[in-house]
Amino acid sequence: MTYQPFDERVLPIFAYYIALIIFSLIMTLSMTKKWRERKVKAPLYLSIVFILFTVALIVLTIGLAEAVITGYYKEVYRFSLPFGYSMMIIADVFLFIFAKEMTKKGEKALIPLAIIGGIIIFTLFLPWNWWGIPSEDIEGQLNIRLYVTMAVIIYSYIIYLFIANFCLKARAQSDDKQVRAGFGLLVFSMFCMIGFFLMFIFDTLLIVFVDHPGYSEFVYIAWIFAILFFISTYLALVMPDWLTKRLTK
Repeated sequence: MTYQPFDERVLPIFAYYIALIIFSLIMTLSMTKKWRERKVKAPLYLSIVFILFTVALIVLTIGLAEAVITGYYKEVYRFSLPFGYSMMIIADVFLFIFAKEMTKKGEKALIPLAIIGGIIIFTLFLPWNWWGIPSEDIEGQLNIRLYVTMAVIIYSYIIYLFIANFCLKARAQSDDKQVRAGFGLLVFSMFCMIGFFLMFIFDTLLIVFVDHPGYSEFVYIAWIFAILFFISTYLALVMPDWLTKRLTK
C-alpha cells in the first residue's frame, strides 16, 4: 500500500493549527480556573468539552507534523483523523450534559445519544474507512468513509439543534437580562458549531466533485467558527464584569 505525498500547500494550515492549540489551551485553562473557583458542575462539563477539542486539535496537528517531516501522509496521520472525530463526538455528549445542567432539559435523551455516539466512534475505526489512503489503492473495495463522516455530522447537528432549542425555551422563560444574554450566547455558539461542520462539508464536496486535494479555504473558516464557539460559550457561562455592566445599563 502506498502513501500519499505531502502537499506543501498544507503548510499554512499546519501553522494555523499550532496557533489554534495555543488559543484553545488558554481558553481551557481559563474555564478550568472558573470551575475550581465556583465548584459547580456547569464549568466542569464545559472544561471537559474544551479539553476534548484541544486534544483533537493536538492529535490532528501531530498527524500533520508526521506528514511535514516525512513528506507523506502515514500511519500517525491516518490515526489522527478518526481519533479527532471521536473526540468531537465525546465533546458533543459533554456539551449536551452541560446544556442539560444549564437548562434542566434533555435528561431522557442523554443515554440514547451517548449509545449512538459510542456506535459511531466504533465505526470510525473500522478498516473500511481507509483514512489517508490514496483512492487508487482502494479502487473497487468497500469504502464506508463518506457514510461514517455523514453520521458524525448528522449526529452533531442533532445535538446542537437540541441544545439550541433548550436554550431558546429557557431564554424565553426568564426576564433577567444576564440570563437571557447567557442563553442567547449559547444559541449562537451552537450555530457556530453547525457552521464549523458545514465548512468541512464544503471542503469534502470540493474533493468529491472538482478533484480538489483538500484543506481548502473552508477549513480555515471552519476553525474560525470553532474559535467563536469557545468565546461565546465562555462568555455565556462566566459573564465577565465588563459584559455584566453592559447588560445592566
